[in-house]
Amino acid sequence: MKLFFTLIFILSCNVKASPQNPPPNVEQYRWLYEILFSETDRTNLPTESFKSFYVHMLDSNQNFPDPKNIQNSYLKATEKVEGTITFVNVIKKRYVYDILKSGDGTLVLNVRVHLKDPVGDDAINFKEKLKSAENIWNAGRIAVDFKYIFKFDLVESADKAHFSVAVLDSTRGPYDRNWSRSWTATAIAHEVGHMLGLGDEYQTLSSQSDCLTASLMCSSWTGSLMSHHYYFVLRRLINP
Repeated sequence: MKLFFTLIFILSCNVKASPQNPPPNVEQYRWLYEILFSETDRTNLPTESFKSFYVHMLDSNQNFPDPKNIQNSYLKATEKVEGTITFVNVIKKRYVYDILKSGDGTLVLNVRVHLKDPVGDDAINFKEKLKSAENIWNAGRIAVDFKYIFKFDLVESADKAHFSVAVLDSTRGPYDRNWSRSWTATAIAHEVGHMLGLGDEYQTLSSQSDCLTASLMCSSWTGSLMSHHYYFVLRRLINP
C-alpha cells in the first residue's frame, strides 16, 4: 500500500511539473493536426490546441488515416473495437465499444455500462443521463459518407456490460471504476468518451487545464465535442 501511494505521489509531481508528453512520432502528424483544428485555435492557442490533439495519439491503435479516407469504401468488417489509451504517460486504460448495424445499414457505436449495487433512483437517474450523453454525441457528429450513431446503454447484468462501475456520492472516477451521482449528463458524455478511447486533454492528476477549454475532453462540465473527437473514434473503423 505504501508503495502504491509513493507511486501516485511521484506521478502527481511529474504531471504538475510538465504536461503529458507527446508521443515521439507526433511531429509527423502535424499535417493531421492542421486539418482537424481551426486556424484560429492553432494561431491563438497553439500549445493548448496541440495538447488537445496529441493526447489522443497515445493509443494502442496507431492507425491515423487522412480524414478524407474515413468513408464507406475503407470500412473494415468488425463487430468490436478495443484497445488502450495511455494517461499521464504510463497508465494504460482500456476502451471498448461494439459496432452494431441497424436494419438500414447505420453503424451503431454501442457502449454498455453496468452499475454495481445501485440504490434508490440510481438506475433511473443514470439511464436518463446516459441517454442525454448519447444525444450530446449524436448531435455533434461529423459528416461522412456512411450513417452512424452512438448508443449508450445501462444494463442490469455485468456480463453484458463493457464496463461495470460503482456509484458514489462524490468521486473523480476513474471512468471505468467509479461514477458520481453528482455528475451531469455533460460529465457522463466526457466519461463515456474515455470508454470510446479518448484521453483527458487536461492534466489528469493535477486537473490543470492546459488544453482547449471549449473541448469536452478538456472541460468535462462545460466543454463541447469537437471534430477531432469523432475522428479519433471513427478512424478505428478504417482499414490501414
